[in-house]
Amino acid sequence: MQTIASLPLSGTDGVHIEILERSDTTLVIRWVEPGRCHYGEQRWRRRSAHTSGTCALSRSKIRRGDAVFKPAERPAPSNAAAMISAEILGNLLDA
Repeated sequence: MQTIASLPLSGTDGVHIEILERSDTTLVIRWVEPGRCHYGEQRWRRRSAHTSGTCALSRSKIRRGDAVFKPAERPAPSNAAAMISAEILGNLLDA
């Protein structure tokens, strides 16, 4: 896993996302959603989207089957439905 020197990103709806570590299959994210939830070190895993939705970073459309990162903790966290497009994230981090 590659440690990132804290990459802050602005998500949608006032969400603040900071990528702390990443690998091809896992992210460790600080997720702050004012008035709703705060996760200091939340593990996200890469998987195929089970449903269509919207990327938490870009607001781009995610279709069922697209490669996404989703929270991987149990019990399901408050932001369990959130998804980040693996393609969008790759473009941001490789830029």
